[in-house]
Amino acid sequence: MMNIWILTIGSSDVQLESDKINREKGLTEKQRSHKVWSEWYDEAIKEECHDILFVPKQSYNESDESYRIEARVVGTVYESSSLKVQDEIWSYLTFPLLDNFVREFKISHPDAIAIILTDQSEIFKDNKARRKPKCAYWQDTCKLEPILKRYFQDKFPEAKCEPVFLSPTSADKGLDDWNYVLDLVRQKLRTFNFDGEEIKNEEIKTVYVSHQAGTPAISSAVQFVTLARFRNNVEFLVSNEYNLETRKIPRSTYLGAIQLQEAQALLERHDYAGVRDILGLTKIAQNNPKEKRIKDLLDAGEQWNFAEFQKFKKILADRKLLPVHNFPWYQSGFESIYLAWVRFEQGSTVDALFHSFRAAEGSITKWAEKRYSSHIIKKGDLDYNSKYGSQLKFSICQELPNYFDALSESNQKNFHKWHKIGLFGVPLYELLKQARPDWQNHPDIKVVWEVAKDERNNLFHRLEGLQKLELFEAWNTDNEPDWKKRILGCINFIAQEDLSQEFTSLEEASLMAKVHKELVEAIAPNNFQT
Repeated sequence: MMNIWILTIGSSDVQLESDKINREKGLTEKQRSHKVWSEWYDEAIKEECHDILFVPKQSYNESDESYRIEARVVGTVYESSSLKVQDEIWSYLTFPLLDNFVREFKISHPDAIAIILTDQSEIFKDNKARRKPKCAYWQDTCKLEPILKRYFQDKFPEAKCEPVFLSPTSADKGLDDWNYVLDLVRQKLRTFNFDGEEIKNEEIKTVYVSHQAGTPAISSAVQFVTLARFRNNVEFLVSNEYNLETRKIPRSTYLGAIQLQEAQALLERHDYAGVRDILGLTKIAQNNPKEKRIKDLLDAGEQWNFAEFQKFKKILADRKLLPVHNFPWYQSGFESIYLAWVRFEQGSTVDALFHSFRAAEGSITKWAEKRYSSHIIKKGDLDYNSKYGSQLKFSICQELPNYFDALSESNQKNFHKWHKIGLFGVPLYELLKQARPDWQNHPDIKVVWEVAKDERNNLFHRLEGLQKLELFEAWNTDNEPDWKKRILGCINFIAQEDLSQEFTSLEEASLMAKVHKELVEAIAPNNFQT
């Protein structure tokens, strides 16, 4: 089993020794770091650096403070020098943060070290940009590779050491762009290769991460990626170059925060099973009522996502999550149109179309089964055939004498012959129209059979994707607010006889919307502890 150290390098991790150290070494004034630098940074190297006068600097001008110089410049000077001069430069270099980290490895040495370095040469190709001393190009750490390899070879001679270069190619998305850097780090840390050999996850015992160097975006990305990949096998090292202290931060502090962040992202996408799993709520102790309620709500949400609305209702009722003692026949219709809107928000317009039409037709079927139960063959009846689903008996014509004449000739023929007809499509719509003549004054329900039915059939038989505008047009609308209003209006009309008052929004109509709102509050950072 191997220990791997993932090390982010900042532009100040390699410095020149302070005046105090120079004096303690017995060096003369002329031999001090900031003086001898001009000998190394000769005219040839200066020309390579666009004739910029880079000089060592101190932040506070104190004798015990090290000198800092731009990372790319230090690396360039070292790389361009002879072996003799390299040894001289080496004798002046100091590594305050790295030395602190190394001291932490007193017992267990790293077997492999991945050094994360930056190279922004692709996004700063223009010499005009490079001629500016403050250009981020000069802060790149890629040129420090030979210095760092020498350092770690000295400290851990048995360890394998490999650079990991972060080289952005988009000028618009550099190393300060958090999402872009996260993608770069994910790509680079997908595998570990040392000396051409890939190290598998199962071969790794501990991953040490010293992550405070470099840009905040890089540090955060390394933290996130390592935790996502290695979870409990990660140890974080934090150091302070001034008080020479290094400490470990418990992985649980980071892991819990990241898990919660992941859970909130999954919840935003209505992935209730994913939230339950990432928070470790699949199996929980029964003596934790708060976590148990969250798990139960997520279980209900999972069934709702499958459009299993009766199972959804059963969980809410049996586990006493919401007062749903009355889950009326029309509630599944309202859940279905809310599910249609959620699928639309997720970018799945095909599912949005399916669930919106399913809500309308399904609700009309449930309405018919309730109002005309004596005239309908439904599941549980002796002559029910699952192949045909619910069927309407010919006896309905006694109660609605104009119903038979409203059917097409072929439907009339089959209806008369078999004394029953499938309760779907046109026969279903005609039943509602005969029973509810007020449909003619209701533009929302009219669209179900005047426009939507044919559009639905055409769109469902296509293999291509479905554009948002096509979804809206299928409901004779041209934008999202009007589409939501229309599908809500349809279910309001169908359920009108049993509604005390019409719902004014999908969120008001759906029980899942209330469940989701409670979940958002329950796993907010201030409320939930992982």
